[in-house]
Amino acid sequence: MSSKNVVLSLLCAIMLICYSLCFFATQKDVLTVAQRDGIKLPVVMYHMVLDDGKRLGKFVISPDEFKSDMQYLKDNGYTSVVFSDLVSYAEGKSNLPEKPVMITFDDGYYNNYLFAYPILKEYNFKAVLSVIGIQSEKYSKSGERSKYYSHMTWEDIKNASDVFEIQNHSYNLHTYNKTRNGAKKQQGENSGAYKDMLFEDLKKNENIIKENTGIDTFVFTFPFGSMCSDAHSVVKDMLGYKGSMSCEEGINYITRDKECLYRLKRFNRPSGKTSKDFFVFAQ
Repeated sequence: MSSKNVVLSLLCAIMLICYSLCFFATQKDVLTVAQRDGIKLPVVMYHMVLDDGKRLGKFVISPDEFKSDMQYLKDNGYTSVVFSDLVSYAEGKSNLPEKPVMITFDDGYYNNYLFAYPILKEYNFKAVLSVIGIQSEKYSKSGERSKYYSHMTWEDIKNASDVFEIQNHSYNLHTYNKTRNGAKKQQGENSGAYKDMLFEDLKKNENIIKENTGIDTFVFTFPFGSMCSDAHSVVKDMLGYKGSMSCEEGINYITRDKECLYRLKRFNRPSGKTSKDFFVFAQ
């Protein structure tokens, strides 16, 4: 290799290194700005609450564990917020408490109403409940009540709306099989057809919740956290929703920029950990 080529190679290498350093420095600065200007928001994701020690696991905790969590949050100065509080803050209409926390429940199981609801009332906490429409429709019609598997009826949802903020968890996309992985677009699926499918499902759930409870939903909670860019377009642009929630774990920083309310990260609460050990992420 000639001396000229060597010099050119060195110059290219130096330029590449400088570009990389600038890129990562910029990414770090963006994160620092978000942390500096935003309000730290831990979001907890619960599923089932059962008084049966044999059923406890990754997505099922006991009422005692849930009550311990609420006591921990109260003792450590946290104030619960729901999505409407975040929207109001991002739109510059109100402020958030000094140490906010968002408590969320996915799926709308009857045991949430049976066990978690009275504990939340006791501690004067609010929570976000994301409802699967086809399930609430099913158990509203059948009248079947089981703490193990049934979902809240429309009447349950209305009765609990003083504590739970009701949001959209799809009408019938809470499935994981060969045909559909939650609300995620399938490989090779036409973008237009996918958007129509997702819009129709979410709109159907939005309408059925409104018709049966009088409640307006404005947030989509992705089943299993499965998502894609086209889904975000449907949620934000086509439906005009104010935010969405994922299953990715991490801390959120809420700013006056409304974009920060999409794809909120959440920490799943499993059984078997003390409240102190679980909430170490929020410290």
